[in-house]
Amino acid sequence: MTLERVRSQSFETLGASPLFRDYVAQRESAASFYAHRLTADGRADAARLAADAATRRGTRDIVADVIVEQNASWGVSDSTLAMVDQLRRPDAVAVVTGQQLGLFGGPLYTVYKARTAVRRARQLHEATGWPAVPVFWLADEDHDFAEIQHASFARGEETLRATYDDGLPPDVNRGAVGRLVLDKRATETVLRQLDEALPEGPYRQRAMEIASQAYVPGRSMRDAFARLLARLVPDIVLMSADDARLKRLALPLFEQEATSWSRTFEVLSDRSEALVEAGYHAQVGPSPLNLFRLTDRARVPLDPAGEEVEMRGTEEAMSASEFEQLVRQSPESISPNVVLRPLLQDTLLPTAAYVAGPGEAAYFAQLEPVYEAFDVPMPVIEPRLSLTIVDPGVAKVLDRYDLDLAAIRADVDALWRRLALDASDVDLEHAFGAARGSLDSVFESLTPDVTAVDTELARALGAARQKSRNALDRLLTKTVRLEKRNHDVVRQRLARAHAALWPGAPQERVVGPLQVVARLGVEGMSELIDGLPLDASVHHVVWT
Repeated sequence: MTLERVRSQSFETLGASPLFRDYVAQRESAASFYAHRLTADGRADAARLAADAATRRGTRDIVADVIVEQNASWGVSDSTLAMVDQLRRPDAVAVVTGQQLGLFGGPLYTVYKARTAVRRARQLHEATGWPAVPVFWLADEDHDFAEIQHASFARGEETLRATYDDGLPPDVNRGAVGRLVLDKRATETVLRQLDEALPEGPYRQRAMEIASQAYVPGRSMRDAFARLLARLVPDIVLMSADDARLKRLALPLFEQEATSWSRTFEVLSDRSEALVEAGYHAQVGPSPLNLFRLTDRARVPLDPAGEEVEMRGTEEAMSASEFEQLVRQSPESISPNVVLRPLLQDTLLPTAAYVAGPGEAAYFAQLEPVYEAFDVPMPVIEPRLSLTIVDPGVAKVLDRYDLDLAAIRADVDALWRRLALDASDVDLEHAFGAARGSLDSVFESLTPDVTAVDTELARALGAARQKSRNALDRLLTKTVRLEKRNHDVVRQRLARAHAALWPGAPQERVVGPLQVVARLGVEGMSELIDGLPLDASVHHVVWT
């Protein structure tokens, strides 16, 4: 599709951290905390190291077999399955990204990450000649249900939500959210809410079909999300690590953490302190043990306590030797936290690059010494494309009032006062007050001449004066009413623009991808993202 206009905006205006801003600008102060630079040589070195490590591990075929089985169950195309088979080659690498299983695809940046991975994989293949497979890692072992149960859409002046409500409080630990089975009542209700929240557009019915065909009662949350994402980004491979066969391959990683967690804690703490000393922040607070116990009902953090390992929030504990035995015998019951999840990913896949959002990119700055401690090659950390989509109606508002994305962040009422009141050139009270004074002067100047003709005309003159005053007052009332209406129109326009572009946070972090699909279609959404320069050092504002 043709993009009407594209403007670049600095990440500072979006509130991104200094660490992320310096990293995307490749300033040495930040880049030194990462294993590779965002250069052709840095990308090639990361790819070579990842391919060699995967070949040495000798697990390419087993991983590929599992991924083929998973993707076939999610109804992906034959061309996608063929991409998986490329991972069997000794020179093949992966460009990976991932996200939680947000309802109906989560926020827009889920798709932006996936499309960035697809484009980076193509770029890497063109630069090196090696097969480069884009892979989307499904974060289905995450247990934070409250973060994934909503989908938001900008409709008019409001941001409307569809919410999957299974009847339990959102903060109840349900275990891995990917294993949750969709309830019939809750699923039908949330699809109705989606139908009410989704804005109009030429492809609206197609967007509803994609959602209803993916979110089917009796299906797991993981399978529903995977099927939907496979329709939105059909040229990426999907992967879930919640599989006993894959966990068995990760046994050395889990064993090292179970027996040498203090070393992980030490290097992570040291790196975190170094970041703070350099003037940056530590995105992740170090934990002594970076593993969870995963059961059918809960995902529970594990804490070392003397000679025991405790299950946080419970009275259950096991000896250190019992814990090590559990890890060896049942690795499928172990789940990594945010620190070890990337290492699990890069132990299973030949990851040359990981496409990350601003928060993820920041915490990878803490992980380089952890990768070294586990002898796992760290990939290049590629920032995802970041963009705000401006539809034609909102574009008119921005142009009319000369606003940009930074200005639209302001509170709607404050922005309205500035544009509709403070910037007004008309002071009606002053203008009409001056008119009353002039009117009175006119009648007073007439009084001597009129009464000289006949003193009885004084009464008529007074009546004419009052009639003129009343007419002026009626005109003032009408003018004020019209001015207020004009101000209300301005406020409505600003509220619509605010809801579309900054619904409490950047559009890409709130609004769901089905909103764009409803207006542009799946192909149109992909063409929009792929039509941008592959430049993740700035935020793109796109007029469509």
